[in-house]
Amino acid sequence: MPCVLKENEGIPKLLLIIMALATGFSVANCYYNQSLLGSIVSDFHASEYDGSIISALTQFGYVVGLCIVIPLGNTLSKKRIITIDYFCCSMALLSVAITKDLFIIKLSSFIIGISSVMPQFFIPMAALYSEPKNKALNIGIIQSCLLIGILGSRFLSGIISEAISWRYVYFFASVVMLLCLIAIAITLPGDKTLPTSNYRGTLKSMISLLRHNKTLHTSAARSATAYASFFALWSCISYRMKASPFFASDDVIGSLGLCGIAGASCVIILSKHTQTWGSRRCSIAGALSMLFAWFTALAFDGYFVSIVITVLIIDAGMQCIHLSNQTKVVTSSNVNANFLNTLYMILYFVGGTIGTLIAGILWTKYQWIGTIIIGILFTLISLFISILTTD
Repeated sequence: MPCVLKENEGIPKLLLIIMALATGFSVANCYYNQSLLGSIVSDFHASEYDGSIISALTQFGYVVGLCIVIPLGNTLSKKRIITIDYFCCSMALLSVAITKDLFIIKLSSFIIGISSVMPQFFIPMAALYSEPKNKALNIGIIQSCLLIGILGSRFLSGIISEAISWRYVYFFASVVMLLCLIAIAITLPGDKTLPTSNYRGTLKSMISLLRHNKTLHTSAARSATAYASFFALWSCISYRMKASPFFASDDVIGSLGLCGIAGASCVIILSKHTQTWGSRRCSIAGALSMLFAWFTALAFDGYFVSIVITVLIIDAGMQCIHLSNQTKVVTSSNVNANFLNTLYMILYFVGGTIGTLIAGILWTKYQWIGTIIIGILFTLISLFISILTTD
């Protein structure tokens, strides 16, 4: 029987675990393709830019989902929205698994992005219902599962693709989404919407926050530019690893995701200190780490160890920036936590989409050196924003 959640009174451990696991599996849908892009474009005899479009459409779909789906949570039952989303996501994943049309893959990837926004319900729930002393920790737990979902999805997709076929990655993901649907339907309590709530009013409130909330402006700017750098790496790394001197298989490419899982443990450690250190310090430290990683990739191109170091440090630095700024945003207002988190994530994924598109364009012209240059540029922008702003 689902429990009744009350503001600041705590979340049952079982529900927190289910929310965390569902978060990891949900966000993984947006990242499975990053280890598979080389194989997908090869199977369809398409260009590498087509692969970048698949990745970008998934990210852009996530932005659209944040804009359209998440605001519905203020007017309709969040539980109903989440379960419908899980069903739609499962069907879109299944369509990728069975189609032989590249256009369908692009369209389905867009729908996968739209319907994978469930974690953006769970994170504000953790912020709102956790006991005050556990808010940052519980957000950190869900964030760590989100990170594990991002990084683990690449490893898992690479292993499955190399052992069977990249299509079976999407068969697997489709089944997992149905299981998440069942788990959430059983454990997540229903919620009541306010009679005065309406979709248009919700959007107006969000626009007002977007225009006037300085904390949101600063935090989103730091994170979005860093995320553009992060996605420049992950949208092109499959192409780099397929080329000389690596000629890597999908499982080797996917295993790079494991290198970044160290960032997940970093998130758990940081979650206890972000409020003490402040988002500005964490953002500066994260950006400097990412710069070091990019210059390592530039100086030691062609060495597998440099790829490992780059992935490891960029993932850790990115999460340092993201966790500190998202925590700052969602804990700045209990009343508007859901709206602020949604706006933050919209801007965050806009950054990722832009980074993916620009990196894809530069890859077609300058290959890996173009990816490194754009990664350094976006990281420098994030660093300067952090230096010039305050918490």
